Amino acid sequence: MYQERLGQIPADHYWREDILAAEIEHVFKPSWLCVGFVHDLQNDKDFITAQIGPHSIVVQNFGGELKAFRNVCSHRFARIQNESCGNRVLQCPYHGWTYDGAGKPIGIPLNNQSFGFDEADKTRLALEAYELETVGHFVFVRMKPGGPSLPEFLGNFYDDLKHVSEVCPDHFEQESYDWAANWKLGMDNAAEGYHVPLVHADSFGLILSIDLKISTDGDHSRYVGNLKERSLKWWGQVAKSIKLEPSDRYPQYGNFLIFPNIVVTFSAGAFLTFQTFEPTGPQTLRIHSTSWLAKNNGRAARGMVIDSLKSFSEQVRNEDRDICATAQLGTRDAPPHRPPVLGELEGRIAHFQRAYAKRMEGVI
Repeated sequence: MYQERLGQIPADHYWREDILAAEIEHVFKPSWLCVGFVHDLQNDKDFITAQIGPHSIVVQNFGGELKAFRNVCSHRFARIQNESCGNRVLQCPYHGWTYDGAGKPIGIPLNNQSFGFDEADKTRLALEAYELETVGHFVFVRMKPGGPSLPEFLGNFYDDLKHVSEVCPDHFEQESYDWAANWKLGMDNAAEGYHVPLVHADSFGLILSIDLKISTDGDHSRYVGNLKERSLKWWGQVAKSIKLEPSDRYPQYGNFLIFPNIVVTFSAGAFLTFQTFEPTGPQTLRIHSTSWLAKNNGRAARGMVIDSLKSFSEQVRNEDRDICATAQLGTRDAPPHRPPVLGELEGRIAHFQRAYAKRMEGVI
């Protein structure tokens, strides 16, 4: 029984530099990764950027068509777009090389005097392009070509993301947070409710039953559960006060883990939070968290509802931040090749770790 309860990720995989480098190549690059949101890319020249390990990605709107590239100028390797989002042409700020929707440098200052590049040369100097697809609010990019389409990769979660996007159009928060923990510890923590009664005794534990039903689809997983009476009563009052139009697909609580680094929570069919867990180092991560509310009449009470949701989310997030930092310290002191022990309530961690081990097999 003991052997059956062991996970797939040994303690040293949570802090080794070479492990993170291998993860970027074998876990992140072949996967469809959410890098941002459609609402930030509505207009010509709108752009967003994302960081995957050492790699910067830019997604740019070219006359209504979205394209994704490595965010590095072909000339002398300066970063092209340097903000998280904005509106400007795809032009290097160093020497002014300007790129079109094919990634080709169509504007090279003093080309005739300095380089003499013809069209064939410019084509050879095109930016490295990445595959891009969207579903609902979400923009996905894959850095390594080939493999399944986004609908194939997501399975049933493709329809779930489309559904929650339609139900929750009211965007109200977009923040980023740095934690002193490996990105996998963040995902492990999000995958289970076993810690809720202790870590979230005065927050999440007051509203969510931990009798959670787990299901899987490919490398991804979900659990659904019931909100406690006090939470259901609060949401009932909110629905009346601002005329919420909730979904009945997940009427109480749903949590999706989309491999490798996405966590989606959907509460009362009306409150959507989408998070990505970005590795910034072997022992650090950055969480990008974005929230939406279901359709409502926008009355003044909406502001009070949103303030309450923000305050609650911040409390839960800070509790998770602190306990993950504590767990990170423990990984450095644990026997290096010893994996965690995982019980029934941690079944989604086991599923996540099997998917991870499959990608990393034979690498380290």
